[in-house]
Amino acid sequence: MKSIRIKDLEIVEQERQQEESTEKNTAAVLAQLTIENKKKDLLITQLTQTIANLNIEIAKLKGGVN
Repeated sequence: MKSIRIKDLEIVEQERQQEESTEKNTAAVLAQLTIENKKKDLLITQLTQTIANLNIEIAKLKGGVN
């Protein structure tokens, strides 16, 4: 009877460890996705600024031609 209880406890402990491992993996994946999203946000901001600057230059060129 005791050996069955010990086995049950071992199984419970293994399941707990697997859950902790899964939680850590999930947290790591979410952290990585957050970082990648921040990088993309920064790139979008930079590209938007570049486009705005180019539009200003185009407007200056058009104004100078007329």
